[in-house]
Amino acid sequence: MFLKTPILNQYERYILEVAGRYEMDDFDKKNLFTSEKGLLGEEQFYERIKDCSGGAKLWDMRLRLNGQSQYDFIIISNGKIMHFDTKYYEGQYNYVDGNFISENGYVIHNPIALQTKQHMRLLRFVDKMGFGYQVLSFIIFVGEQFNVSGFNGDKRILFDKDINRIVENLNQREVTSEELGIARIFADHYDHKGRSPRIHYYPFSEMKKGVKCPKCREFLPSVPKTAKKVKCTCGCEMTKKELVRLAFDAIYVLKNSGVTVRDVVQFTGVGKTLVKEVLGKEHHKLGTFKDSKYLPHKVDDFFIRENEIEYTKKKYDEEFYVL
Repeated sequence: MFLKTPILNQYERYILEVAGRYEMDDFDKKNLFTSEKGLLGEEQFYERIKDCSGGAKLWDMRLRLNGQSQYDFIIISNGKIMHFDTKYYEGQYNYVDGNFISENGYVIHNPIALQTKQHMRLLRFVDKMGFGYQVLSFIIFVGEQFNVSGFNGDKRILFDKDINRIVENLNQREVTSEELGIARIFADHYDHKGRSPRIHYYPFSEMKKGVKCPKCREFLPSVPKTAKKVKCTCGCEMTKKELVRLAFDAIYVLKNSGVTVRDVVQFTGVGKTLVKEVLGKEHHKLGTFKDSKYLPHKVDDFFIRENEIEYTKKKYDEEFYVL
């Protein structure tokens, strides 16, 4: 059971939404690359473990203890609190002095060093809360096309093939109320105060219009007037009302100001009548007639919403964990 799914900050939401609509500067492109790679690895791991019967699971945790640490996944099961830091890379890499170096010279710098810092902070949090659970931390390279030579093994580093073993172990038992209670305490301590870069807003009027699929983030096809639903090439399907809601969220992020009926019609191809109905019922209206603009009812909460995806003792253990 997942008790928590990702919370994207305002900057992350913006650059992910701008991608494919407008030519970003090098700073935003670099951060976009990092965000997309991170999300891709996390989503693949999530899809593999989401239906497991055991373990109370949290996706995207940020804790503050002498600084903030971010944890991709935390799974509480069978007396253990396990942290999985997912990484998505493809191609051939060589392992040299703790670094992973690709054939074209790209370097994944000593991932164990950062993970050790995260692990120690997680240990302190668990001790402070008095959970009495063993803490284990792993780096997991997600993706079948990732190959490494020169790597002699480290129990803290896992690969795509190891996910099947994790799934099998989690399915050996049901999640307990105690595990769920600990997971809720983690969620209650989520640190919302993480820093993010200032947003450089690009001209909305010059951006490519359209709505992106919430699953694969590719642009959805245009909607025929007679169609009741729109279907993405990845198989994700939604009603026109759901499409209007997605469009509103995207436009509000891109404009950083009120959304008009015309904006949504241009992004979706959905008729004005349905757009007005959805916006009128679900959002705060400013102005009258053609000048009307719509805002989220709670603007302050807009960027810290969680996505509900439904597809909704002081050293490392020397042995690989057994759930």
